[in-house]
Amino acid sequence: MDVVLSIFMGFINKFLGQPALLLGTLTFVGYLLLGKKWYDSLAGFIKTYVGFKILQVGTGGLVGTFKPIITSLSDRYGITALVIDPYFGQTSATETLDHFSSLQFVGYVMLIAFLLNIVYVALRKFTKIRTLFITGHIMYQQSAVLLWAMYWVIQGTGGQPASPFLVLVIGLLMGTYWSVMSNLVIEATQEVTDGAGFTIGHQQMFGAWLAYKFAGKIGNRKHDVNHVEAPGFLSILNDNVVANTMLMTLFVGTIMVILGKDSFNYDTNKYFFATYVFEQTALFAVYIAVLQQGVRMFVAELTASFKGISDKLLKGSVPAVDCAVTFGFSPNAPTFGFMFGFFGQMIAILTLIVLKSPVLIIAGFICLFFDNGTLAVFANKAGGRRAAAVIPFIAGLIQVFGSALVLTVLKDGPAVIGWMGMFDWATLWSGAVLLTDKLGIIVPILMIPLLMIIPQFQYKHYKETYFTTMRDTKLAAAE
Repeated sequence: MDVVLSIFMGFINKFLGQPALLLGTLTFVGYLLLGKKWYDSLAGFIKTYVGFKILQVGTGGLVGTFKPIITSLSDRYGITALVIDPYFGQTSATETLDHFSSLQFVGYVMLIAFLLNIVYVALRKFTKIRTLFITGHIMYQQSAVLLWAMYWVIQGTGGQPASPFLVLVIGLLMGTYWSVMSNLVIEATQEVTDGAGFTIGHQQMFGAWLAYKFAGKIGNRKHDVNHVEAPGFLSILNDNVVANTMLMTLFVGTIMVILGKDSFNYDTNKYFFATYVFEQTALFAVYIAVLQQGVRMFVAELTASFKGISDKLLKGSVPAVDCAVTFGFSPNAPTFGFMFGFFGQMIAILTLIVLKSPVLIIAGFICLFFDNGTLAVFANKAGGRRAAAVIPFIAGLIQVFGSALVLTVLKDGPAVIGWMGMFDWATLWSGAVLLTDKLGIIVPILMIPLLMIIPQFQYKHYKETYFTTMRDTKLAAAE
């Protein structure tokens, strides 16, 4: 039994949990199904794998560069609180579940969810689900956090391992969420990416759909944040690299100057403080450029090869991938999202302090940048730069207040240091956990059929083009 469990967990952690390997394998299989030679398929595997690794270098660089600045803000002003960051939420989940001898069940939740997603796509004629969620690290992260949260409010005080029934329910609910929400945002993603043939499978799928849906009521899509025709010397901002560097130097550089040079560990023999600040803020543009290169490489291969899987293995399926792949289609929008999301979060945090909330929040960089950056990309496409500013600002408020609410019922766990904080987890999942705390396991059970109603309505709205991955007409024209 131990050997079987070891093999099973190895498959979960070392294959499904490794997005570059999973995506590369899907590319390889897809090309073989299209009738390509094995060596051409291998080349596709390598380019997909390397492209995603380049993407990870870009995203990892962004986190590594700017996370210390957020941490310094907390340390400088002596704030001790819970962090809204996916990895702090994941750590809270894994440590708490391990404390109750339930950590091994995360793999079961993840596998049940993934298999259910495949079944939904296979039965797409009835379910109307078209998307296969393949963002491996997010799959594990979300499985862990949802199992922890539901375990704690349903049976945590008893101190017993998670029940098999709870694991099954959470697995089915997680798989339904991946399927329904990645499917919900597919039309908007096609517009954002000019018909690239994929959707997003991440932490803000519901949020991205809302951003795209309401952006047109806030701004004008003609005023694109990436095409600002600035006059005179400001015309240098028409270049994405220059614009990103200057905006981040102004915004983050100001924060670094306020914190002071003593807040940062840098080589004073190599840098003046001013040149250190500029290098750190300019790295933002560097890593965005790296990220774009990775996106171009692996998206091209994945899109071409996935046709084999979509045509011959899981007909009509569309891959749901990391939200960062959308950044290359709107390079200035993530900067807008980060800045205005930051303003929203800071106002919300100050409000919690003034109201003497029992739960205080520390902003996490991943939530600030990747969540609000993604919302800004979708908002900009439908509502231009005004929407790309307003929607992340509102999201920043929601991320803090929603996370603070759910942490009121989770904070007393044995190892809680934070919550996921991303938009869907500060809204949909925070609400689900709070309701489950009051009403019990009936809440996650009822959520499964209720979520499955959404694609039925979606199908009625886009009936003529629903099962076509590459849309022939723009969504805007259809609406």
